[in-house]
This record gives sequence, C-alpha cells and structure tokens, in this order.
Amino acid sequence: MSIRHGNIRVRCGTAKSPVRSIRQRGIGLPAAIFVITLLAVITAAIYQLLGQNAQMYQEQINLTRAFYAAESGAGFAMNSLFAPEDYPVFPEQPASCVDWDAGQRFPRLYEFTVDGLNRCSATVSCEDVAVSSVIYSTFTSVGKCDGVSRIVQIRTSYD
Repeated sequence: MSIRHGNIRVRCGTAKSPVRSIRQRGIGLPAAIFVITLLAVITAAIYQLLGQNAQMYQEQINLTRAFYAAESGAGFAMNSLFAPEDYPVFPEQPASCVDWDAGQRFPRLYEFTVDGLNRCSATVSCEDVAVSSVIYSTFTSVGKCDGVSRIVQIRTSYD
C-alpha cells in the first residue's frame, strides 16, 4: 500500500505483505569478530601471566634453596672453628683465619647432594677483623642453586 502526498511517497506494509528492504545492514558479524578478538587477547594475556607466575615461583624456590645452602656452609665453617663436642672449652683453635692448617684453609667449597639442596653449593671465605685488639673471624658463605645466589655472613670471636 502506497500513499502519495505531494512529492513524498510513503510505503506502508500490512500483515500479509510486509515491506522488505532489499539491502540489509547489521552489526552482528562485526560485533562477533570483535568479541572473539577480545576474548583471544584476554586469553593470551592470562596465559602470559600464568607463565610469568610459574617462573617467579621457581625462582623463589631456588632463592630459598640458595639461602639454606649458604647457611649450611656458614654452619660447617662455624663447626670447624667451634666443634660442638668441645663445648664449652674450645682448645687449640686457630687465632685467625690465616692460622688454619693447609688442608683446612679458606675458601672452602661445599657441594650438596641431599634432597632439597641437590645441585647446590656453598663457597665459604674467612676474613679477620680487629676491633679494640679483639680479632673477629668473619665467615662469608655464598650459596648457589640453579643460577641464583644468596649470601650469609657470620662474625664471631673467642672472647
């Protein structure tokens, strides 16, 4: 049904013959492509964050292992200076880091094979520091595990 009013022609449809447009325009396909692209970007970002999180977690484990390796190396050095079986009197101990026997001198390298510290090592060095005529032995232990390292330092004297 068509109505003419001056130069304007208006088309109206009825229930039996609706007006149909020859060209359809819609936003469905571009919106679907946009949503799929957005979901792909979000998925890639989450995957990358999970990978970084796993890598940081493994590095934290290795840092903890390196700390315990360094602490163990420092403990071994302290046990060689103050043997537990000699407590409370420690006879005939070296007066300084340079007085150790040839086989016991520093730096010392400890390689660990026990569970938890497997493939870890500790390098222990000793340095004497004199303060007010008292000699302090300073043990510096560097623990290394899978490319990371931690340092533990202990200073002690016989007095």
